[in-house]
Amino acid sequence: MSDKELGIIGIGNMGSAILRGILSSKAVKAENIIIYDLDKGLLNKRSKEYNLDMAKDNIDLVQKARYILLAVKPQVIDLVLQEIGSSITSDHILISIAAGITISHIKDFIKNQVGIIRVMPNTPALVGAAASALSFNENITAKDLEYIKNILQAIGIVVEVEEKYIDAVTGLSGSGPAYIFVIIEALADGGVKMGLSREIALKLAAQTVLGASKMVLETGKHPGELKDMVASPGGTTITALHEIEKGKLRSTLISAVEAATLKSKSIK
Repeated sequence: MSDKELGIIGIGNMGSAILRGILSSKAVKAENIIIYDLDKGLLNKRSKEYNLDMAKDNIDLVQKARYILLAVKPQVIDLVLQEIGSSITSDHILISIAAGITISHIKDFIKNQVGIIRVMPNTPALVGAAASALSFNENITAKDLEYIKNILQAIGIVVEVEEKYIDAVTGLSGSGPAYIFVIIEALADGGVKMGLSREIALKLAAQTVLGASKMVLETGKHPGELKDMVASPGGTTITALHEIEKGKLRSTLISAVEAATLKSKSIK
């Protein structure tokens, strides 16, 4: 095995987002990374853009790196695992971001005892604001875990959960950005309905969601308490909240997380 630290298989949206975060934060130096993707045009583009070595194929990548990030879709991960399975040694660490694919499923393709980390990031990784959760098997050392956390912290926050909760993470934060995009769009539509320009309404809606999120994360206060700080007696906010409750927004979002979680469980 060569001195490459990290090999990335798949450099689509999520793989590229993680790659950019790693390089911008200097969590791993460019000379210690090797990449591969079936899309040769994209592979060449990323290689030139970040001055990275390219592998000839997936097996070549595995033979040249210790930590292997599988940034591929669930529908194709089995093909990748079938290809690299016999080349994976006990010295490797596999990191998978494929939704719904369990650690035990990955291990079925590997002959040797190997450390496996399952990660569920989300698309705000593209702007360095991901919410990632990870689980790992018994072959992961404290040093390995620190290394992976350092990589994930380069694109946002990271939490540890038991693997049985990863599907719930998928339903909440994995799919969650789409829920919030719908909410932002709806808020902006409301502003347009009341006379604001589309540009101003969208900017105000997006910044409002961003600011509210920062208040939750940075104050440590319960969202209900923060909500009450805005809702004055007999005011505009409590009137609007009444409409939200009538529309069953809470129930709809809870059901959305549940449905996405169950879908993630069914992918296995």
